[in-house]
Amino acid sequence: MQQPVDLKIIRSKPLLGIIKSFYSSKGHMASSIKTMFFSVLILLINMLTGILTARFLGPSGRGEQAAMVLWSQFLAFSFTFGIPSAIIYNVKKNIQDSAKLYTTAVLMGLMAGVLALIVGVLILPYWLGTYSHSVVLFSQWSMLLVPLIVLSQINNAMMQVRGEYKLFNRLRFLIPLSTLVILGILIVTKMMTPFTSAVAYLAPALPFYVWTTARLLKQYRFEIKDAWQSFRTLIRYGIGSYGNDLMGNVSYYIDQIVIVGLLNPAELGLYAVAVSLSRVVNIFSTSIIVVLFPKASGLPKDQVVEMTFRVYRLSTCIALFCSLCIMLVAPLIMPLLYGSDFKEAISVFRMLLLEVSISGGTMVLAQAFMALGKPKIVTILQGLGLLIVIPLLMFLIPKFGLFGAGIAILSSGVLRFLFILINVKFTLKTKLPKLFINKADIRWLLKAISANKSKQSD
Repeated sequence: MQQPVDLKIIRSKPLLGIIKSFYSSKGHMASSIKTMFFSVLILLINMLTGILTARFLGPSGRGEQAAMVLWSQFLAFSFTFGIPSAIIYNVKKNIQDSAKLYTTAVLMGLMAGVLALIVGVLILPYWLGTYSHSVVLFSQWSMLLVPLIVLSQINNAMMQVRGEYKLFNRLRFLIPLSTLVILGILIVTKMMTPFTSAVAYLAPALPFYVWTTARLLKQYRFEIKDAWQSFRTLIRYGIGSYGNDLMGNVSYYIDQIVIVGLLNPAELGLYAVAVSLSRVVNIFSTSIIVVLFPKASGLPKDQVVEMTFRVYRLSTCIALFCSLCIMLVAPLIMPLLYGSDFKEAISVFRMLLLEVSISGGTMVLAQAFMALGKPKIVTILQGLGLLIVIPLLMFLIPKFGLFGAGIAILSSGVLRFLFILINVKFTLKTKLPKLFINKADIRWLLKAISANKSKQSD
């Protein structure tokens, strides 16, 4: 007798085939999707760590913890001097000089990290003047991590150039997972405090940073020949890109930095939760940027613009749709996840969601300028955002509190988006492509998925 056919198995095969093909593929589209998948996992873990710290520390304790964790990351990213972007651009163009460029970049990163460490130790007592002495002292000690964090950015850039997205994503995943495990141990042992939770956020990354640096140095054998020439090559592009990196980093943290000085720890705790949860939609742009810049570098201008805008339309459409859905359920989500004490963060959370979607699309479009060797335009873009947002924060927060912070951040995001569009037309001297998703984009996406699946089956 003929065996009955299981329709569920038949229907599942195409889907399983697509998933398997993307997992094994090394194409840029598959890399973007895999990076996005890991970003979703990381996001879920970060949400869990945020929920645990908020519930067990409360708004005030969460604010103190945020103040202690913030500064080592902020200063490390602020003192990269554009080296990560310079590595991607120059190694991509001169692959034969990879060893010399990476070795020089490591030395530059260590020096930059030590400089950032010194700056942090000196300025923190003044900037955190409203916090307790123990919070300030902890923040100063956390500066010891800064050189390694700088090196981690250089290592990430090298892994992207080498196409090691699998390792890159695993490292990104293991660090927050380790933080979650440590937080769980602290809760079970009843040792959860703002200080121990701050250690749980900072310490797990250390062995991964050291291992990655040692691994790459072993492969490139620390070649210091022509180090001065390599330094000039990196710093030439790096300085042009540094403004972008610095402004982007400052833009990422500026709201929290200003709020540290204007609001009390409880209000900072509310805002930190809103920021953390709003960045749920940031995975679409950040995951794509990781792959888009290295892929677009070296291509003709028309191809770069076409690729960038198509990716922008697809990613921004998804981000805006997700933002709208989250906005609608925010009154249920916030109290359920973080507790009733965090209801006050809902209004600013909604504005931050919209800003993240807009700014994510802006940074996707900015990769066209990075790939075409015009990083200064992106630097000006970020500088414009800061010139707008800092005065707005200083003016609106005292008057409207957290709601004023949301207005300031959203206004800056919209103006930066308009600025990048103007420069696409007049600086790149090209016709402005369509901004909204269309049927051609959907067909392109489906065709790319189908072609990728066919290639894997051959």
